[in-house]
Amino acid sequence: MTTEEALKTIEHALDRGYLNQVEEIVFRAVWEGRSYLQIAQASGYDYGYIKDTGYKLWRLLSDACGEKITKYNVKGIVQRGLRKPLRRSQSKSQRAIDFLPPLNQNWECSNTSWGDAIDVSTFYDRAQELTKLQQWIVCDLCRLVTLLGESGIGKTALSVKLAQLVKPEFKFVIWRSLRDAPALTELLTDLIQLLAPNTDIPATVGGQLSRLIHCLRESRCLVVLDHFDMLLTNRSQSNKYQLGYEAYGELLRRVAEIPHQSCVVLTSRAKPAEVVAFEGEKLAVRSLSVAGLTPAAAEQILAAKGLQGTPAEIAAIVAHYEGNPLALKIAASSVLDSSNGSIENYLGEQTLNFQTA
Repeated sequence: MTTEEALKTIEHALDRGYLNQVEEIVFRAVWEGRSYLQIAQASGYDYGYIKDTGYKLWRLLSDACGEKITKYNVKGIVQRGLRKPLRRSQSKSQRAIDFLPPLNQNWECSNTSWGDAIDVSTFYDRAQELTKLQQWIVCDLCRLVTLLGESGIGKTALSVKLAQLVKPEFKFVIWRSLRDAPALTELLTDLIQLLAPNTDIPATVGGQLSRLIHCLRESRCLVVLDHFDMLLTNRSQSNKYQLGYEAYGELLRRVAEIPHQSCVVLTSRAKPAEVVAFEGEKLAVRSLSVAGLTPAAAEQILAAKGLQGTPAEIAAIVAHYEGNPLALKIAASSVLDSSNGSIENYLGEQTLNFQTA
């Protein structure tokens, strides 16, 4: 049996129907008789990451096939024929969603630091966005991903939920808010101390950037930088940096251009120039525009706030704010507090205010 035939056989046995890129690298190499150390040296990935990927892959196959599979017996078992019959009734998109870990899973990761990450135990919709982002980060191994959208659209919540979902794929997960616009050297020192606690911090920004990239090469890390637009001159329109923050552009350039096994995720109202320069549908730098919630999810927000109305009234207020979660929450409170609970009266007041402004 050839490697390609073996690969198709095991993908056929999995409910999700595919291996991600690193899993495929490990399977192909093990099938051809190479060790984890040889795989790490040939692929450029950290040895521990390759070993952990292999462990998870054999466990995944064992669960799928109902018998213990290891790197030592996988060839014999596949050549003999896997026991479990194929189950392929799901669509490709559904398989991708099913691959996401459960939202209430108790995450296991050797090193996590959530900073000021918000609580997302109550989270609305975004299944399509999460599926696409997981594909980019886990399967396509993107190095730099940007979540773009207007204020209040839910970029921060999406970034936290995304980090929770892909957490098992990383050795380190770090979530940081840039709302207070920290100097680059402050951020770099923070990251390096977490990723390489026993090393000295270089004295220069250039040295710190090089050290960080080294860390991103040595271990698979997820770094989320929320509110990146706080560093830009016009947060919603300009991609130029404020005075004193230009070095952040060099950070993005290195993350985007230099090969490593990690991923940096940004949330921003405007697209940084470095993202514009390096992004592409088939490249390691990509952007996702975050739109308003679906009407069904938006209605859930209003219901959670205690706002009631006719289907037409609910649809009208959702449409008025284009599914913006924050705007809907504020509007719901305003309706309840100042419009006697009447959505019709509230929307009429909003229209009048707009016409007379």
